[in-house]
Amino acid sequence: MASPGEKALLLLFLVHAVSPLYPDTMSPMSPMMLDPDPVTPGFPSPPARFQDMAKKLMMRCLQMGHLLPMTMDNPFNNSGVQMEDSMSRPNPLSHFHSLLTSLSAEETDTYSDTDMDSASRFYFQPNSTMKYPDSDREWNVTERMWNCSSLPSFIEHMRNSSAGPQCFLRAFIAPLSWVALMMKGGDDMEPEDYGRLVWAAKPLLQNMPPPQMTLPPWIQNPHLEEMMKMLGEVFGSLSEEQRVQIREWAKERVAQNNYNCSHTAAAWRPRPIPEQKPGQTHRPEQKPGQTHRPAQEPGQTHRPAQEPGQTPKPEQKPGQTLRPEGEQNWPARPPQPDMTVMPSPCPPRLLWLKMDVMKMMGPFLSGLPMDDIQTIPNDQLCPFFHSPQFPSSFRGVGGLPPLQGRKILQKIRECSQKRGDLVQNLDRLGSLACFYDDAPTLNSSMSRLLLSQLDDCSNSGVNKLKKKLVNTVMSSSVDDSSPELLRALGPGVTLLSPFHLSQFSPDALKDTLMSLGSEVKWGLTQAKTLANKLLQGKQEVSGKELMSLGSAVTGVASSVLRKVKSQGLLGNEGLDMMSQKMTSLQRKALLEGLLGDVNASELIQKVPASLLSSLSLTTLDKANVTSLDQLEGKQWTRAQSAFLVRNILGKKMTLTDMRKLGSAMQGVSCEMIEKMAESGVMEMAQAVTETPRWLSKTQVCCTAQSLFAGLEKRRAGYFNNITDTELEEIPTLLLLHLPAEKIASLPASVCAVFMKKMKEANLSSLPLTSRSRPTLTNRALNCLGRNMSKLSSEEVLSLGSLLCELAPSQMSLLAPEVLNSSVQVLASCKQIPPRHWRALFQLLNDTYGDPSDWTADTIKSLGPLLLLDDSAVRSLRFKSWLKETLSDLMDSLPSPPVPNPPQEFSRGPDLSALRWKLFSLSTSTSEVMPMRRRRAVLPQGEAGLTVSLLEELGGANVYWSPAQLSKMDAGTITAAVETLGEVLDYSAEQLVVLREKAIQAWGPVSGLNESQVLQLGCVSQGFNLTELASLPLSSLDTLETLSRCSWTQPQREAVWRGFVERINETVGELGAVELVGLDQFICGLNTEETGQLNPDAFREAVQSVGEVQCPLAVTELLKQRAVSVFGETQGWTEARVNSLGNIMAGLSLSEFLSLSPSAFSFLSPTSVPLIPPDRLAALSTSQLKALGPDNAAMVTSAQWAVLGEAQRAALGNALGVAYDRVAYDRAEPTTNPPRNLPQLSGASMLGTLGVGVFMQPFLFLLLGFVL
Repeated sequence: MASPGEKALLLLFLVHAVSPLYPDTMSPMSPMMLDPDPVTPGFPSPPARFQDMAKKLMMRCLQMGHLLPMTMDNPFNNSGVQMEDSMSRPNPLSHFHSLLTSLSAEETDTYSDTDMDSASRFYFQPNSTMKYPDSDREWNVTERMWNCSSLPSFIEHMRNSSAGPQCFLRAFIAPLSWVALMMKGGDDMEPEDYGRLVWAAKPLLQNMPPPQMTLPPWIQNPHLEEMMKMLGEVFGSLSEEQRVQIREWAKERVAQNNYNCSHTAAAWRPRPIPEQKPGQTHRPEQKPGQTHRPAQEPGQTHRPAQEPGQTPKPEQKPGQTLRPEGEQNWPARPPQPDMTVMPSPCPPRLLWLKMDVMKMMGPFLSGLPMDDIQTIPNDQLCPFFHSPQFPSSFRGVGGLPPLQGRKILQKIRECSQKRGDLVQNLDRLGSLACFYDDAPTLNSSMSRLLLSQLDDCSNSGVNKLKKKLVNTVMSSSVDDSSPELLRALGPGVTLLSPFHLSQFSPDALKDTLMSLGSEVKWGLTQAKTLANKLLQGKQEVSGKELMSLGSAVTGVASSVLRKVKSQGLLGNEGLDMMSQKMTSLQRKALLEGLLGDVNASELIQKVPASLLSSLSLTTLDKANVTSLDQLEGKQWTRAQSAFLVRNILGKKMTLTDMRKLGSAMQGVSCEMIEKMAESGVMEMAQAVTETPRWLSKTQVCCTAQSLFAGLEKRRAGYFNNITDTELEEIPTLLLLHLPAEKIASLPASVCAVFMKKMKEANLSSLPLTSRSRPTLTNRALNCLGRNMSKLSSEEVLSLGSLLCELAPSQMSLLAPEVLNSSVQVLASCKQIPPRHWRALFQLLNDTYGDPSDWTADTIKSLGPLLLLDDSAVRSLRFKSWLKETLSDLMDSLPSPPVPNPPQEFSRGPDLSALRWKLFSLSTSTSEVMPMRRRRAVLPQGEAGLTVSLLEELGGANVYWSPAQLSKMDAGTITAAVETLGEVLDYSAEQLVVLREKAIQAWGPVSGLNESQVLQLGCVSQGFNLTELASLPLSSLDTLETLSRCSWTQPQREAVWRGFVERINETVGELGAVELVGLDQFICGLNTEETGQLNPDAFREAVQSVGEVQCPLAVTELLKQRAVSVFGETQGWTEARVNSLGNIMAGLSLSEFLSLSPSAFSFLSPTSVPLIPPDRLAALSTSQLKALGPDNAAMVTSAQWAVLGEAQRAALGNALGVAYDRVAYDRAEPTTNPPRNLPQLSGASMLGTLGVGVFMQPFLFLLLGFVL
């Protein structure tokens, strides 16, 4: 229990710290924006939503088992403390008192004693039991606390309190401490004070790091080390974008402090502007609601007006004790570089990664780009490798990028004095162990050591490494089923067969699962084996038993999950990670079980994000969510967001309301945004863009249009004479959508601000061929003010993402060394306009020669650009290093988004050529074997289909020819059937052969059991309709697993017929869980059956049903059922339209016309290509315009062909481009990729709406590209 003195210390601090928290002082700005005028001397003003942040952090204290502090309504009623004059205002302690009250009255009510184990159960003490301290010692402590005039001195007192009160105090002070660190930058603080602030701020960064992190532009080396140490400790809580930002920030600070240069020095000199110094960007005075900072010199952090070196002293007030004379709260800042002078650019290969810097960088070293890795001096890396700081720098950082990880390990090898030096230090490698390539030389103990570090690996070659290590460990094991063997194998246990796993005891398996964590991936059969072994066939299990399965939860039957109760689950942090591994069916089944135990309102409060998305609108309606505060901190789906926004706010919303929405921002319609603009367009625009993660392209476009229209009303020709201040106010995300002609007319005087914004810009919300893209690029080049041939590398790199937009004809004008550095940066671009692909690849040929002659280093540097021409990839000549290099290239590429975006917003080329080349390198003996050994192996081009090879290839097994597949023996297909069954897109000819092989191995289809069908997976597509109907399918889990395959409609009908006959239930008896489990096989229902679907079950499962793409006739039947359940279409809200998904494609012409225009942007993008062309052609121009960019880009060529001129113009407007009847001439003539280039994934039949040339028999139509 906390002592009375500690309780009083808590109360008195809160009175002091919360005093600025009056409603009129709460800024509506983003969480980390700063108020430049602190209300309390020595304390920063709190950030916006300070109380919300503090409340969330205090909840963490409760979850850790700390007692809720006891408070009194007025702790000073019976005390001798004299309240100072400033406290005659409404007592600020009431803010904290209400905060604690809400913790006990709301959050803590959602947990019962039975929900938590003894280690984490919450206890709450009655407020009436608290007594104010009366001993002299306790009073002296609180009096000293009350008289603290600076934040660091308070933190020092706070650190002396016990764990419970300290947790709540630290939760309350963490946001204030982070604000102080960002305001001061630490340049005028003693190291001890700075360290106190860093310590106090850590809970904020650890539990809820600000989405838009602000870091000080200048910081002393000792403070930088302290800050980086703390950031390294919270590394796991940061997003990849935040990690990159911190790494680049630290790199820049090292350059400034140690080398007096800058990596981000301006590469151009702006023209002098009236009332501004050269190179200075004017910033306006801060006003309420604005998100810019107050006027200051470049590189200078804001401080209250004072003389250099002067420390502001608080005014002495009654009852307040000041520090002794001469003792300053914020010491005068030490000498620092003159940041008003533009720093010199750093040399291109600055050797900044010295040993002391690498120690400071810690885990942020794991994401270093290749250019930085290559500059690490070996004489610095070797001592660092042997230092105590090295292991933590590469442990727990996730999978390293293959090229970078392999390069670091190579440099460590090179700098090791002898081979044994590295082997003796294998335990220091961390994630670098993923790239160790000399496993056969390791003994059993060394193999165990290396295996223990392979849990975070993501490179494709790691399974082969694990297999070698596992074989070494098992060869030395006496007992193949001992617990010691499981512990020795570590992450390698995932390579054991299901049969081998079944030989271990349940206790040994349970311990192993707990030690491996939730990130381990199991095969489906492995997971089912583990679940059966641990649950021992139980049909009813407790929450604790379920949690013990960890990532093997994927093997639990849905029939078991739908009986699970809430005890031991809700409130358990492990539930979120576990449910992320579950299938849609499993999540729905688990929710059904939980809803049988708790009401909807309680479930929504407790359920993690991974389960929240599976809750239906019906359940959400029952939960009676009526307050915006109930939305915060949760990740809602778009349908849920639209439902909640309408239910809570109706159609009226204020900026304050919007800032509370969080992920529910997805549910805000353009109509609501336009109405808010009436009260102030700039304030509206800044509020909308505070949460870019949750914005759709439609919301971005309509916000930009409202903003620009409002600014033009404010002043005619607004953008022709816009000032620095005005341009700075416009969010970069919206500025990108400025019409091309207005971008071109921006005055030269705003180049400084424009270039800054372009460097941080993300162009992904712009259509790939929008006219704004080349116009933005040309405007930036004009700001540089020099011919292309005269530009330096720094100047070109200052373009940011606009570098990816440079035409090859422009790049060819660059000096050779500048072109080389620019092309290497270009290789990291997420988007390159397809119209540039052919010319860009030709430029690569002219500069670096034929790709077949490229060295390994060249392919590593330029690899992604190689993918622009699939014929070049396929024709690469064999080299000993080629397979590894291309495999690393594949691993380094981002996973394709699901579902695939339309070509207009696609991110990269098709990878099929690269996959085929890797398959060829793995299987073709003519390339794998040296010439002198080639005659001793299989005939050329026919490498044996061994189990190990099939498992290594995975999805690439689709490239085997039917003739090659026919060479498999029965033993091979039996051992590798699960691997083959995971391939989704076999050809009909391949399936014929695989069917024969399956029957050869296991006998007739009629004799198969359900476990064998599960292993066959997509190989089952090869069975004929009669065989499919006879498959022994009675489990929803098996049916859901098979639904990932590419079934034809007759096959769906056959599987459905067989399934419904075996379960002995009528269609009307199927519940919501069954409808979710049917997945695409629901398309097999006939007219009578769809009409029999249970209304309640359909209402609960409709969002999952709407994700399926059925033939139009079936979709229309499902639509009819939707109308009977939800009423006529004219009453459907945005939330209902979105939740129905692809079912919306079944609406009749009149039903489409009955929808309000605002509903069209909430259509699921996948439903748009399914709408019959004649029905789309019947839509009004206002309805087509309301589709928004995401949906307009999905229109197919057949749909486009039947639209009229006005409709095409409206569709172009929806996309964010203009429609031109005749194609306009462009410098880069081709807009679609040439035939020999890979097409972008996810393209609609049209290819790109408004992107390039759409050829019809007698004319070309082209969408132009202006807003």
